[in-house]
Amino acid sequence: MTHRKRLIQATTVLLYMGPLLAGLAGFGAAYLPPFVALFMLWLVMLRPHKWPQRFGEWLTLRAGLAALTLLCSQILFVALLFGVGRGIGGVLGYVPLFNPLLPVALSLVALPLLRMAWVPELALVTGETIDQLLWSDEAGAGRPRPVPASAEAAVSELFALAEDGATAAGVMLEQLGDFLDTGDIWSRLAALTAALNACPASQHVALRTAVILKATEPFPHSDYTVPGEMRTAFAAAGTSEELLSLLSLRGRALLHRIPAMAQYFPPAGMAEDLAGACEGSAAARALRDLAAALAAAGAPAQASGRASETARSKPAAARPVTPGFVPPVAGARQA
Repeated sequence: MTHRKRLIQATTVLLYMGPLLAGLAGFGAAYLPPFVALFMLWLVMLRPHKWPQRFGEWLTLRAGLAALTLLCSQILFVALLFGVGRGIGGVLGYVPLFNPLLPVALSLVALPLLRMAWVPELALVTGETIDQLLWSDEAGAGRPRPVPASAEAAVSELFALAEDGATAAGVMLEQLGDFLDTGDIWSRLAALTAALNACPASQHVALRTAVILKATEPFPHSDYTVPGEMRTAFAAAGTSEELLSLLSLRGRALLHRIPAMAQYFPPAGMAEDLAGACEGSAAARALRDLAAALAAAGAPAQASGRASETARSKPAAARPVTPGFVPPVAGARQA
């Protein structure tokens, strides 16, 4: 969480440096529109919950007034930054000469860097706000976290928190990170997968959603050094069509961004089998799209070895949703 805060703070500096440098170089009012547009887009990305998510909603009076208020405030703010920059130049008696596109480029680079630390689409799903990220109390962050005696005990604590219906997926996402960081990740993933398979897919929805979100999040890349995490995500989806749709859509987006991740997914045939179990639903279509993306990325068509024979020996309705495509590891067997 700390590195995300620092990255957001750094991108904010880049955003503000653009109009300051433009004012320092003595550029005129013609440079206001691009900076105003960038600042408005920045604020919409930071707080997506406050803005319409469909085109029709932007046509309402309330949305129009909010956009107009934002436009006026950002025009004034950018003009103020221009004035501060010009004032600094006047005090120093120095007007730098550089490419007129440099200030705009600095502010423009801040937007993709912001998305590396803050993804608006994910914030909408988890319910997390930028204020929670930036102003959360981290007074105890330096203290060591208690490590439960075993993976099973840690899973019990995680499930106890998930049983509270008021617990949001964003909270469970943070707790899930602590769960995986405070012990042997292999045994914990194995224990969590077994526990998710053992209970109905309608229970612990916040935890199941958090598992899927974490397994399919493309940043940082280091999260994907653990193949079993994707296996646990399929266990979390269970037979829930809503969760299967979420997993398939996010999994397909992940493959589009990082095709090498196909090796951690189940075989394309396994996704087709899951689609057949929920035929006629949106989940079936999403699963078939995922299967096509896996095939395009070079994933095997069917599971190999004993896992494949086990999958074929059971009817689709009774087949466990945890694909046997990841070989058991020593740490997991010991759990």
